Amino acid sequence: MDTEEVKKLISEAKNIYLIPAENSKEAIPCALALFYTLKEMGKNVNLLQENFPEKFLFLVPSLDYISYPRNFVLSVPSDVANVSQIYYEKSEEALKIHLTLDKGIIKKDNISFYYSDVKPDLIITLGVKDYTEQLQKLDSFGFLLDTPIINIDNDVQFNRNFGKINLVEDNSISEIVLGLTKSLSENQIKKETANCLLSGLIIHSDNFTNSKTNSNILETASSLMKQGAEREKIIAELYPAKPEAKHKEIVTSVLAELAKQNLEVNRENILKYLES
Repeated sequence: MDTEEVKKLISEAKNIYLIPAENSKEAIPCALALFYTLKEMGKNVNLLQENFPEKFLFLVPSLDYISYPRNFVLSVPSDVANVSQIYYEKSEEALKIHLTLDKGIIKKDNISFYYSDVKPDLIITLGVKDYTEQLQKLDSFGFLLDTPIINIDNDVQFNRNFGKINLVEDNSISEIVLGLTKSLSENQIKKETANCLLSGLIIHSDNFTNSKTNSNILETASSLMKQGAEREKIIAELYPAKPEAKHKEIVTSVLAELAKQNLEVNRENILKYLES
């Protein structure tokens, strides 16, 4: 990892866009982890995710915290009036904007107002293989073009290394983001960030059961739990018990208890046990 160049890009950026891959489940919690980290650094962060999957909602911050600055635009058609100067007066009571006209007359109906997003100084993608494909859907007007990109991914074979800096490693995205987070701050990561990264690790390793699970992942998971990550809560949210599974669990428990007490398995004894 080119730590110094990454730190320089992030430290110099005020407005940062985070773009997780559409087809990567691990990318969303990792993007949220970076969101928390960058907000702690005082950055304006915009996470471009139209709808968060329901299972990740427990990781998503409040709307007040996730708010992103926007430009308020006042528009006057040039064929209505030629504006030569603009200045404003600001007081405790109001903000007044003055327009000096060389020609034309502006009527109230000629003025339009709207919001526009602030152009990013830096883009960080997570799990995106080919940025141009996702860019066409996100940025049909070229708003994000010519902005430096930090490309984070773990697919060393198919990632097209489109970023100014490419953090493409044969690890989980969560481990790459954790390494980046540690390089940005010497402080212990916050509980919210730890929860997001542990969620990413659990998704990557299928709850530490698939072939991707190795000693590094287990050590990282342990470290995150020491920093406040709540594994049981994360498991409950990511893998909610199905009603039939819960029912089977109850039935198994009842039968085991009746057998222990040498009681006959009938409706009367089952109801008596459940009510006790």
